[in-house]
Amino acid sequence: MKKIALLFVLFSAFSNANDNISGFYLGGGVGATTFDDGGAFDYTGTTIDTDDSTIKFLGGYQFNRIVAVELQYTKYGDINVNHPIVKSTGFKGVDIESRSISLAANLGYTFDSGWRPFGIVGLGSLESSTDILGHSISETNTSFHYGIGVEYVPQALSGLAFRVAYEGDLFIEENVYQDYGYYSYSDDYAMNIGTLYAGVTYKF
Repeated sequence: MKKIALLFVLFSAFSNANDNISGFYLGGGVGATTFDDGGAFDYTGTTIDTDDSTIKFLGGYQFNRIVAVELQYTKYGDINVNHPIVKSTGFKGVDIESRSISLAANLGYTFDSGWRPFGIVGLGSLESSTDILGHSISETNTSFHYGIGVEYVPQALSGLAFRVAYEGDLFIEENVYQDYGYYSYSDDYAMNIGTLYAGVTYKF
């Protein structure tokens, strides 16, 4: 009987802890954009500029101290690609706009102090659009969405949480080379676009 009572007390304590932690949350963040071409532009002299900022919106549900699920929309900053020869003619380069929608698991641990280190792992749909001399080219790739960060929930600010994280979308880009139809070959490059950002969420 004492064992049953002890188990009931432990279960009640665990349930109450999860009740305080679990729930839906919404948030957003702003950060700096990063890009890695995976070697596609090596030895070409091409410059890549990622000075623009990233904007991120997210919503999710935290089940317990360990597991949450997040849906994110990320508007990455423009990536400017320019070749030195073309640049010498006064051309300002090609701007690539990228947007990602991802569904991922947020796996970590929420400590009683309010700190929560976490990792992000899931899948995304990455859409990139390029405007070249008045012609718009769009492409959509399936991406591996990942990240790592830390979140802090101040006890004095009920429901609010602050996070700093790096997240990215890793995708495969295929470049096809042709020589007037006589031969062709292709190379696959693992490219990565990401952001180091600071954000705020509110749990209902």
